Amino acid sequence: MLRSGSRPARRRRGGSECRRPRRRGRRKAWLDQQPDGFRLNFYVDEVGQFIGSNTHLMLNLQTIAESLNTKCGGRAWVFVTSQEDMDKVVGDRTKQQGNDFSKIQARFKTRVHLTSADVEEVIRKRLLEKNDDGAVALREIYAFESANFKTLFDFVDGAKKYRNYADEEHFVGTYPFVSYQFPLFQAAIIGISDHNAFEGRNSSVGERSMLGVVQDVAKVVGTSELGTLATFDRMFEGIRASLKAQAQQQILVAERNLDNELAIRLLKALFLVKYVESFQATARNLTVLVYDRFGLDLPALAEDVKEALAELERQTYIQRNGQVYEYLTNEEQVIEEEIKNVDIDASEVSSQLFKVLSVDVIRTNKIRYAKNGQDFPFGFKLDDQVHGQQKELSAHFITPDYPYTADETRMHSAGKDELRVVLDPDERVLTDLRLLLKTDKYIKRKRTSSLSAIEEQILQTKATLNREREKELAQRIQTAVGKAGLIINAADVPASSLDALGRVTEGFQELISRTYTQLKLLGGITYSEQQVAGAANPDSGLFDADALMKIDQAAQEVLSTILRKTGQGEQVTMKTIVDTFQAKPYGWDLASIEVIVASLVGASKVTLTMDGNVLKRTEIATALRNTQKHGHQVIAPQKTFDERKVATFRKFCIDFFDEPSAPKDPLELAHHGGDKLKGKLDELRAAVNVSRYPFVQQLDGPIDLLEQAVGKSDDWYLNDFNLGDDLLEAKDHVIDPIQSFVNGPQRTIYDDAAALLTTHASNLNYLPSGSDEAIKTALADPNAFRGSKMAQLKQATDALRGQIDSVVADSRAAVASTVERRRSELADTAYYAAATPEAQQRAVQRIDQTLARIATENQVALIQQIGSNFESSEYPGLLDLLASSPSTPSPDPEPVKQTVSVKTVLVPGASGVLETEADVDNYLTALRSALIETLNDGKRITL
Repeated sequence: MLRSGSRPARRRRGGSECRRPRRRGRRKAWLDQQPDGFRLNFYVDEVGQFIGSNTHLMLNLQTIAESLNTKCGGRAWVFVTSQEDMDKVVGDRTKQQGNDFSKIQARFKTRVHLTSADVEEVIRKRLLEKNDDGAVALREIYAFESANFKTLFDFVDGAKKYRNYADEEHFVGTYPFVSYQFPLFQAAIIGISDHNAFEGRNSSVGERSMLGVVQDVAKVVGTSELGTLATFDRMFEGIRASLKAQAQQQILVAERNLDNELAIRLLKALFLVKYVESFQATARNLTVLVYDRFGLDLPALAEDVKEALAELERQTYIQRNGQVYEYLTNEEQVIEEEIKNVDIDASEVSSQLFKVLSVDVIRTNKIRYAKNGQDFPFGFKLDDQVHGQQKELSAHFITPDYPYTADETRMHSAGKDELRVVLDPDERVLTDLRLLLKTDKYIKRKRTSSLSAIEEQILQTKATLNREREKELAQRIQTAVGKAGLIINAADVPASSLDALGRVTEGFQELISRTYTQLKLLGGITYSEQQVAGAANPDSGLFDADALMKIDQAAQEVLSTILRKTGQGEQVTMKTIVDTFQAKPYGWDLASIEVIVASLVGASKVTLTMDGNVLKRTEIATALRNTQKHGHQVIAPQKTFDERKVATFRKFCIDFFDEPSAPKDPLELAHHGGDKLKGKLDELRAAVNVSRYPFVQQLDGPIDLLEQAVGKSDDWYLNDFNLGDDLLEAKDHVIDPIQSFVNGPQRTIYDDAAALLTTHASNLNYLPSGSDEAIKTALADPNAFRGSKMAQLKQATDALRGQIDSVVADSRAAVASTVERRRSELADTAYYAAATPEAQQRAVQRIDQTLARIATENQVALIQQIGSNFESSEYPGLLDLLASSPSTPSPDPEPVKQTVSVKTVLVPGASGVLETEADVDNYLTALRSALIETLNDGKRITL
């Protein structure tokens, strides 16, 4: 409610505006004639409907309010009523309209809001006032029923809390209404108005709207017997006339076609609360809305409400999402009907229920057995239908659709390795599940076509509600599993847990203990793959004796199975053992089976063969962990052998191969010995083929022995091996000495001696005959590798090396002395003195190079050859170099002469031997002629 302000009015021009001041002046004159304090009030009801969107009407109202205030000095008031949210009445306004309307609001500064509490008070005092007799009667009802008010009128299931009857006076004043009805109805008509269900644009939706509705309802109930209540659905009649026909179409149809009055009342109540978000329209809360008489059997009414709601849902007047019901508009009803007509297969329902059970409720496919911590896989069944991968154990869920009685369901489980989880009968779970699938299928199909805006909005809402329905279904199914009955082998199994997984886990504990009766052989212990290596190699210390004792009973069971199957002619593989002992009555896990088999190998009770090769203990762990090879791993009982022969062969292996120990397992020992013998044979053959020592040929004998012992079966090594003594003797007398020689310092002595003879073969010609005979004899000795013969060879080698070094040193000294003498002679020549410094330096460098070659050469013949070449060619060349490089060139240079050594001048007719004086004379004559001829040829001769 608003009253006018005190802002002065603006003057207006125009006919009507000119007449209004005179009228207001007459009102002022009339007021002046009234007593002091008299006020004149003008009331305008629903000013919003009067104004609408007409700007001129807004301005007229503004002018009236301003003029009255100015002329009458505040003694004349204008009171108006209006909707609190004017935008809902006027609608979207332009900027100018907004400015104009704000001016009008400014004239009405005093604003009084009419709240629900105010309305309730007005209703109680003006509409529901009781006479004395009625008040007395109602107090009697209050005394009798007040204890039940909370049960009768409080909402549950997450709905908003509303005030109940506060006390006796409140009850008497409010009867036949209940306090919750006023704020709930206010929220209802606001929601209906927001969704444009009222006729006209400016329909009142505030608290004042309740006054007329309450009055109409009170008149109807007033004729009923005392104790009758005005139910919430009756308020629909108060707004029926204002509703659009389309909005109430479903109610009109229901009134014509339904015989169930309660169903029609519920439909009206659901229409009213459709857009009240804070209200949960569950069956319990709807029962509160239609409770119409004190003393009524509430449980019976609740059942009637459920039946009526089911009828409405079947005929698509309403829809249900979980526990919440909702009124359907025309468009929603069409879509809901189409959804109900969608065809789905029973397998789709079953698959969806399996998905909920496996993914949302159980969330695992393994159950841990509490007694030993072992995980057991299981499969899922649903009403005798398998779902997903099946295992030896199964969780068999029995739904309300199962076509057998409880006793038959129990008997059908006899002899089966399954836990039957019998869900309590709840048809709505499966109904909702079907609706979930139908809605999803419908939405997917519908979205492929063009949709109107309303259809798109409804589908979006349906999709959202469907996801909520899915979550709610999962929760309900989880709760159902938590309360389900458990059956194993036709007997009920008690369980205390109310958690779905916890309850199923409890049932599986009993199922596992009944199914796997031999699980106890593991002693309540499970093993890991990391323990396989320790079990296969008991001497390693990784698997202690106590642990081996604990699995002895289980190992004996496995060994008995291997012996039995082998005796029946069956080839036993690791896969056979795994399949046997993972299944009932054992139920052992894979790692424990691998450990037990490894322990049998470690105890030399079985052998493990893969690809034809008996595996060593060190290879067992890697092989067993490779599950893909289990089908190729053959397990066989280990044969028994003569312990003395086994011990003899083990001692031979230790002695012959110089090992601190040998495998204790007989077959592994045989395999080990065979491999080592073959390795020794290959080693000796390589030594013979590549060695340059003549005595290595003595290994041919041991090689022959090894060839007789290599490539035999394991049984031969353990039963028939008879070459041990011969091989050990060959080892001591031939193999070890030769290998010691080849791998030790004696080999170096031998190689040094042989290298000395090879390197200085030409120098030996300058030594006395027979100087190298001792070394040659020692190198050719077939027993050179034995005893102290290499020490004698070293002495002979050192002596011969000293002789050679002496001859080489003497030869170097003689030749170097000759070259040095030539250096001195060269420096004294006139050619050297006249030559340029560069030529002198080059000559000296060439002499130094010759001396360096002499100093590094260790062959006597080559040293002498260097001296001879120097005399015959190098030295004459140096003279030519100096002669051709004078420091002061001559103005009349002589022809260049070549220098030759006298040793290179050929003497014709000279014989090889001078025996007489005549021979000397003849030679000298011939020599003189040759020398003169050489000089005449323009050459110089060096002596």
